Amino acid sequence: MLRVVECYSRSVSHGAAEIGGSQDAVEQLLTEMPQALSTYGTPSHRLEEAMGLCAAKMGVQAEFFSMPTAVLCSIGSGEAMRTHIVRVMPGDVNLEKLDRVDDVLGKVFRRRVTAAEALAEVREIRAAPVRYAGWMTVVSCGIAAACAARFFGGAWVDAAAASAIGLIVGVFAMIASRRRQVSRVTDFASGFVAAALANLLTRVDGGLTPSVVTIASVIVLVPGLTLTVAINELATRNLVAGTSRLMGALMIFLSIGFGVGIGQALTAGLAAAGEADVPMPAWSQALAIAVVPFALTVLFRARPRDIVVIVPAAAIGYYVSRLGATWAGPEIGAFVGAIAVGLYANGYSRVSRRPTAITMVPGLMMLVPGSIGFRSVSSFLADDVLAGVETAFLMVMVATAIVTGLLLANVLLASKQSL
Repeated sequence: MLRVVECYSRSVSHGAAEIGGSQDAVEQLLTEMPQALSTYGTPSHRLEEAMGLCAAKMGVQAEFFSMPTAVLCSIGSGEAMRTHIVRVMPGDVNLEKLDRVDDVLGKVFRRRVTAAEALAEVREIRAAPVRYAGWMTVVSCGIAAACAARFFGGAWVDAAAASAIGLIVGVFAMIASRRRQVSRVTDFASGFVAAALANLLTRVDGGLTPSVVTIASVIVLVPGLTLTVAINELATRNLVAGTSRLMGALMIFLSIGFGVGIGQALTAGLAAAGEADVPMPAWSQALAIAVVPFALTVLFRARPRDIVVIVPAAAIGYYVSRLGATWAGPEIGAFVGAIAVGLYANGYSRVSRRPTAITMVPGLMMLVPGSIGFRSVSSFLADDVLAGVETAFLMVMVATAIVTGLLLANVLLASKQSL
């Protein structure tokens, strides 16, 4: 046994020596880097591929198994194999930190840093404060809600009401980020407040559409992106990660929907119906497309300079998907929209040598079927089982169409980046 351990130590030391680091630094790097990648929103299949290549570049035999709440890192082989279980607390997507970790990965691949230097950089990235202040996140939630109301066909009054309620939802989210106990009821509380206030505001303006206001005001919480990532992981045969992420998305849908159901039930007698206001003019759509990327930049923690590539991604995703939906239905619209976003993101990644997520995530936000899933839960709560089943099936089909489009885009134009 001592000989086996000695051989393992020599093999890891040899790999560490290749990049100028110690054995301990190599092991720590191979456990802390996947933890950072998972926290900042890297899908399981990309994380496993990137870390496997990282270990190979260091001359170390290692295998990785990623799940939404944990990463298993097995280093070595045979009886000398050591398995580390790294706990991951799922966090919000942070495109800036993901970009910085990807840069460290690139340095390791090109042997420009030692394991100790790479480890120090990863720890510095993880310890760095959030770029945007809390009030900026709150304001971005309000902006995103107003733009969503326009995308859902609401009037000016709907956009104003959704923006106001979205600010409240943003405050809830900011408090939840600092208190774990509060975070567990944020989805329910946001759905309840959104539905209740939407009904109450009809007494101020009877032309307000409560359903549009409700879904638009909680749009930043609806896990459409999580659902799409889960389907992507299932499609790439990461069954455990995909299933657990899918169940997580379902629970968020149910929490928001349950809150909305209670809010509507308690305020139904206070709502005042009236004639719907005139929809917004056509030019407001272009305005929303130009404005929403600024909110997405803050919500996804991207660098401010990345707005110049995020705006085209959002426009491509929205307009191509709408064109496809007009031509052949929402599923085809999501499919061609995903192809367009994927090609744009991969092309940008090839030119800039930066992660595809920087442009792909904001672009996909214009495609993800979160609003459809929300309507499905609302239909079930209203005892309209047939409509609930139909919208749930449509949600899954749209998510599948998006994933298929992304996979096809990767075949047509590979990004050549690990992340």
